This record gives sequence, C-alpha cells and structure tokens, in this order.
Amino acid sequence: MKPFIKFFSSLELAIACMVLGLILIFIGTLDQVNLGIHGATERYFYTFFVYWNIPNTEIAIPYFPGGYTLGFVLLTNLVTALFVRFKYSWKKVGVLMVHFGVITLLLGELITSMMQTDSAMIIDEGSSSNFSEDRQITELAIIDHSHSSETDRVYAFPQTMLEAKQDARHEDLPFTVSVNQYMPNALIQRRDENAPAEALIANKGLGLQVYAKPIPKTGKMDDVNRTTAMLTIFDDSGQVVGTWLASLGFTAQEFTFEGKRYSLEIRRKRYYYPFEIALIDFSHDRYLGTNIPMNFSSDIKLTHEERGEEREFLIYMNHPLRYNGLTFFQSGFANEDTTTILQVVSNPGRHLPYISCILIFAGLTVQFGQGLFSFAGRRAKKP
Repeated sequence: MKPFIKFFSSLELAIACMVLGLILIFIGTLDQVNLGIHGATERYFYTFFVYWNIPNTEIAIPYFPGGYTLGFVLLTNLVTALFVRFKYSWKKVGVLMVHFGVITLLLGELITSMMQTDSAMIIDEGSSSNFSEDRQITELAIIDHSHSSETDRVYAFPQTMLEAKQDARHEDLPFTVSVNQYMPNALIQRRDENAPAEALIANKGLGLQVYAKPIPKTGKMDDVNRTTAMLTIFDDSGQVVGTWLASLGFTAQEFTFEGKRYSLEIRRKRYYYPFEIALIDFSHDRYLGTNIPMNFSSDIKLTHEERGEEREFLIYMNHPLRYNGLTFFQSGFANEDTTTILQVVSNPGRHLPYISCILIFAGLTVQFGQGLFSFAGRRAKKP
C-alpha cells in the first residue's frame, strides 16, 4: 500500500489536479457559448469524464477528466496528506486551517451538485401558491377530475420513467400508460400530408393536429427543452384506448374512460410545501423615460397553518426570503407587472462555502501573521 498512499498524498498530484482543473474551467467556459450554462455544467463539471461523440454515431469516447473526477482525486489527496505528510505543530496551524477550508469547499460543491434543487414559483396578484416548478425536470401527470366535486386527484410519474419508457401505472388508475417514444427536446410542427409516418400514430387529442420532430437538447438559459412523448393508454384487458402526443407547453388533454373524466399532460416537476405564499402587490420600477427595469419587488404574505404562522415580507433584488430551508429570490415578472416569478432554491450545503472562506481566510491570516512576527523577531535581535 505504500506506493499507493505515496501517490495519493504527493504534492505533484495536487498540482496536477489544479492545472487540469484550470484547463477544464477554461474549456467549459468557452463552450458555454454553444451549450449554455446548464449544458456546460452537466458536460464538464457534474460528470466524471468529458466525452467526445464520434460524428454520425452514438459512440462517446472519454478524453478528459470531469469535475467529479478531479474533485474526488484532490479531496483524497488533501485528506491523505493530512495523515501522511503533514507534521502537526503550532507553527502549522494556519496551513492546517487552509487544508480544512479547501476540503470543506470541495464537500460543499459535491453536496450542491447532488442535492440542490432550483425551481420557480409563479404567483398572480391576489392569488397564492403552495408549490414551485422545476426549471429542468419534467413529469407526466394523470389527473382524475371525477375524484370529488372540489378537488382533483393527480398522479405524477417522474421523468426517469419516461426516459426508460417504463409503463406508468397506479393501483387506483383503471388503465396503464405506455411510452411509445420519448424526446428530451422536440420541434412541434403542424400535421399535414408531408408529416412522417410515425406522426400518424397519434389518434387522440392534439396529436391529430400537430406532430413532434426530435431535436438536440439545449442547456442555454433562454431556451426551453420541450420534453415530448408519444403515449398509448391500455385498459386492464390490454385493449388500446388511444394514443396521445404530450409535450411540455401543451394544455392538459382531456379524455373519458369508464364514464370518468381524466386528463394527461407533461409539465414541469412540482415541489409542494406545507405553507402558502400569497402575492399582495408587485412593484416594477423603471429608469425615468425608459423601459429598462431599475427594481422590482414582491410584497407577499406567508401562511403556515400547521405552525400558526402568518407574516408579510418584501422580496426584492439581493434581499431574498429564507424560510424552512428554502431561499426565495426575486427572479422576474410576467403579464404586464401583475405576476411575480420567485426563484426557489433548496441547497443543504449552502453554508459550507461561507465556512470554507472563513477557514481559508483565517488560516492565511494566521500563517502570514506567524511569518511576520518571526521575521520581526529575528530583525529585532540583530545589533
């Protein structure tokens, strides 16, 4: 084990990881022009290897270590060095604090990449909401409108089931939804005599008017991946009820089965909360004589019935609301300044970068302070 431990605790390995990390950041930053922030993050940083796809094939060849690989190797190097190479003494307290700071930073980024959720809560003036919608992940929703006169019952199936073409079934549903085709992103076109043969499969709903053409997935901030699927519903005996084309952005498509009203849609994944936020007033200030936004803010009322809480709060730029482990940022607006868009971020590791910066700053201060006092002491002893 000695060669193995020596390799992972070596200073050369740490320097190599840092150099490769700089190259990775440089390449990933340049490729943001083509892939967007989310696309570049997924391809270069939230992966073990960066792959090159051979043109006109589905073969991908790894050619560079990704962010997970470099982070894991550097983390292993730092931890191993603390047990093997590091000589503990009061003179090394600053260096030790810097090491722990970097380790905390790496762990914080790992937790963020794996557990952070980023969603949006859209609220109209005078209305309220208790859920937010994911910006990247979708779900298939089957809605039972006949459940009761006041509420609908919603059955939500995750995007991973659509990607794996796994049948969507539930013990309370009298039918099964089968995924014939799944498209992470698609171009919706009007159905006519020039439509391809696979577009003619849909015989219910909006699929009779339009069809979907697969296109590459995008990661740009201003672009939307229109998740699309061709869905066939079977009854318990295996008979085909119909085939629908469902896509993100389509309205819910209603159908009747055994005398009950249902609808299906592909929508953004929803996160429900035990509290409710109502929009009292939305303000949008512009620079005088222009349409350039200067400031916009949301006056909201938060109600948590289980805790008996009810309070008002003003959310504006650089002044978010932090509540129940969530952070609500003022993100945007819509519908001529009557609808607010709040960005909702859940990140269990949000405090670790601050702790890391404090440790690194304190460690460097202690280390340079010790060097300064040592230098001043030696100089004072000279005749």
